[in-house]
Amino acid sequence: MAICIIVLNQEEKAYELWEKVQKNNSQITNFEVIEPNLKTTENSKKEKISKDDLVPPKVTINEVKLFNPKISRKERQKKMSTWLMPFGFIAGLTFSGMTDLKTFSNFGLGSYMEPFIGGLLGMASGFIGSFFAARSVNTNQDDLKSLFKLNEQGKWLILLETALEVEPPWELMSEINPIEVININQI
Repeated sequence: MAICIIVLNQEEKAYELWEKVQKNNSQITNFEVIEPNLKTTENSKKEKISKDDLVPPKVTINEVKLFNPKISRKERQKKMSTWLMPFGFIAGLTFSGMTDLKTFSNFGLGSYMEPFIGGLLGMASGFIGSFFAARSVNTNQDDLKSLFKLNEQGKWLILLETALEVEPPWELMSEINPIEVININQI
């Protein structure tokens, strides 16, 4: 997917771009307005622009997956567990059946329960493995530090995502006179 970060001085420009994108039926997969992280002006965060319900809501920089590695780690872990848990169950079931171990026979369980308990243990190990595998991905945030600084300086950011084969609406972005447009070619 193609990701652009648009840096603006005013919130109104963000919603102006949103209206232009909607009128031109641009193929945008994600449009998020990231409000400035000003610690001194907490009251300004509560002000809302009166628009209809179809406008994208304002979010903080910590709520965006691109800027918060904890959110992306949780999402990776959920996706990995959906694959690792069934494969762990099958592997545990197969291993218990192949080796014909009698690990749980002492507890009064029949031989038919041995492979099933082995499968459950394999499924649990797949779940635990998804945590470690999700944490092992290195998310280097050094490239995004300049965007964090701009956000702390009171600049509004727009996260604009398009599908991989769709070009971002460069003409529409230039019409609102952004401070900077950063094209992120990862993911």
